[in-house]
Amino acid sequence: MRVHAHWEPIADATFNMHNDSPQLAEMFDLSPCNPIKEYEVADFKVFLPPSTVAVGDVWALDPNSIVPFLYQFHPGATADLGNGAEGAYACLRACSSDYAEITFRIHAEFTLGSNAHQEPQQENAEEEGERESEAKFIPSQYVGQVLVNLKKGTIRAFSLALPARNSNVDINACGGADMVFVPRMELLATDETDRDAIVWETVITAEKARRSLELKFYPFAKIDWLPIERAVERAKATHRPIHAILVWGCLDDESC
Repeated sequence: MRVHAHWEPIADATFNMHNDSPQLAEMFDLSPCNPIKEYEVADFKVFLPPSTVAVGDVWALDPNSIVPFLYQFHPGATADLGNGAEGAYACLRACSSDYAEITFRIHAEFTLGSNAHQEPQQENAEEEGERESEAKFIPSQYVGQVLVNLKKGTIRAFSLALPARNSNVDINACGGADMVFVPRMELLATDETDRDAIVWETVITAEKARRSLELKFYPFAKIDWLPIERAVERAKATHRPIHAILVWGCLDDESC
């Protein structure tokens, strides 16, 4: 399957630190290192469940086995986060006698700069000068889908994308940090299959699948969080105290 990579430049930022110096501007002037890449069917086995599952079931994926797909963006991709919730999970969202659709979510980041191409054993963490030439590009999350033709054993469609909402990437460099907006960062492949024509025998909504994956990363997502105005109203009505959290960005992804 031929997969196309799309990676648009930073469109908005809080502090614009990526333009603070020519070195940072060059480091964050990013585009896919492989705009088009061919994958074999076997490469997509990393998204399949280890055993029989039913629609709505969620299973853990090996994030390090998904990272090779992210190398199409940049060779500095890694699933080992410096901070945050690591991992990858998938959910069987829909199934018929001919097709199955898997939805997945993975957290990953990218090391940019002169050391991004080196193997871990080659790096010397004591070299301050080398560390200053590196930066971190930390997407909020990647979500994607795999459409499998069960009868033919082929992949009919694939996507892996950064959610297109504002403040969807953290960048860290030179001891500073910023939250930025990248309009599009996506791997995409599809064929002539008309997905709207598929008659699913069992299916859950995309929102329900998304919610199931979110809870695997963040159990606190079960809490019924409220905007402060509604929280004050409920506190008055129930005579209970307020537990308030102030965040710079989203609470349920890795962009803050």
